[in-house]
Formats: sequence, C-alpha cells, structure tokens
Amino acid sequence: YPLCALSPTTTHLVFCTFAFFTNLIVMMSLTIAGTAVLNSLVADLSPELAAMLLASVIGGYTLIGGLGATFYVSYFNTALIFVLILMLVVEVFYNPFENPENPFGSSESVFEFIACWKAPEENMGNKGGSYLTFFSSGGLVFGIVNIVGNFGTVFCDQAYWQSSVAAKPLQGVWGFISGGLTWFAIPFTLATTMGLAYLGMSSAQGSPLLTEEDVMKGLAAPLVAQKLLGTTGEYAMIFLILMAVMSTGSAEVIAVSSIVIYDVYQAYICPFKPDLKDGQCILCSKYLRKQKGDEDAQLC
Repeated sequence: YPLCALSPTTTHLVFCTFAFFTNLIVMMSLTIAGTAVLNSLVADLSPELAAMLLASVIGGYTLIGGLGATFYVSYFNTALIFVLILMLVVEVFYNPFENPENPFGSSESVFEFIACWKAPEENMGNKGGSYLTFFSSGGLVFGIVNIVGNFGTVFCDQAYWQSSVAAKPLQGVWGFISGGLTWFAIPFTLATTMGLAYLGMSSAQGSPLLTEEDVMKGLAAPLVAQKLLGTTGEYAMIFLILMAVMSTGSAEVIAVSSIVIYDVYQAYICPFKPDLKDGQCILCSKYLRKQKGDEDAQLC
C-alpha cells in the first residue's frame, strides 16, 4: 500500500516504527557480536556480564556527552580503529618482527597456503572447491542479503539522518561521499586480511582452527590476532571491538532518543508551539517570507 496515500499522521507513525525497529536490530546485532568476541578473548567472562559492560560503556559516555560526545568520540574511535587495522595487516603480510608463530610474511606465502586448502564445495558453492575463486553461489547470496539489508538500514536508520541534519549541506554531502569511500578500507583490509590469514593458518595446521559455528560468530579475526600477536593481539581486538561498538552504539542511542523526543513526545504528547502556522519560523514565530495581504509584516 503506498505511503503517500495514507494520512500524514499514519505515514509518520509508520516511518517512526520502521526507524525504531531498525535502531533496535542494529543495536542488538552490535551487542551480540561484541559479546561473542569478548567471550572468546576474556577467560571466564559470562555473556550477560559482557553485554552489561558494553551497555554501560555506551550508555555512560552518551548520557554524559550527548550528541557532541557521539561526534567527537567517533573521530577518535575511527582513528584508533584504522591504526589497529594497519597493525594487523602489516603483521600478516610483512611479519616485520619475524614472529615464529607467523607462517606468512608475504602475500605470496598467504596465496600458497590458501591454494593448498580446499573449500567444502557442497556447502559454499565455490567453483573447484577453491577459496580463491570469485565464482561462489554462497558469496553471491551473502552479497545480495548484505546489499538489501544495508540499504534498508541506511534509509531507515535515524543515526545517519541526524548526522546529515547536524551538518551544513555542502559539508554533509562531501562528508558522506568521502566517508562511504573510506568505509571500503575496513572490509577490504580487516575482513579480507584476517579471513585469508585464518584460512592460511588452518592450511598450515592441516585442519580447521575453529568450528563452523564459531566462524559464523565472527571469531576468526580474534583467533588470528591472538595466534600472531599473542597478548598484544588480544588487547588490539578488544580495543577494536570496543571502539566500533561504542561509536555505532552511541549513535543508535541518540537516534532512539531523537525519535522518542521529537517524533513522539513533541509531535503527539506535548507539541511545541501548536498554534504555529505554515511559513512561520519555529523559533520566533515570524514569517519567513512576505505573505499576500500582509506586505508590511515583520519577517524572521
């Protein structure tokens, strides 16, 4: 049923519902993924305590700093995330400190290890049972699901809209374009590098290091960091996960707060200046442009 055919109130409530559930799903995904990684890195840490720690960290500094803290801390978090990603990439492909636990040290060695390791062709649909092929039915399905899901998240997530509204139009456009291009560096470095390193290490051992269930939980990257860098890798992954969850989680908390305050409370419970007419400034109640029949009216 087309939304344009609905009444304005109904349309607004529909969009508010979609936005709220989008924020809820994103926040749940972040919490579950972060909890799984923390459980794999910290001994004897219960999932409940890990989830409460993440919620306390996110809620604490968001409550104190508000939207400003979300913006400023996101800059610091992103910078630290890129530093940690570069550290992991250098360790996998260059092995600068000649770590004996690192079987790689170059892209050629990574390729050789993975070329010797066959994929479960019946489950993944990889052509020739190779992890190095681009002909993969499982990869195609994964790509379609991510494209559809991410488009829905971007369009409905209030966290993106509040960032664009808070910026000037020109800076906002270039900020989103540059941010979207820069974002590709994260999956193309962290996910690809750690995924290939995990496959290479499994090939070097002769058997998978993790079960399929653990791989689906996203534990391949923490395992590789732990194997290659030891305690340093464990702390690097903990900080990386905390920075990512804090940055995105705080934006989601502010987004839900914006929906509750501006789209529910102010719109239906306690409207701000309910007598305001079309064309009047929301702050000073003066008209923004001259009106017919009232040419001498004072403008905003």
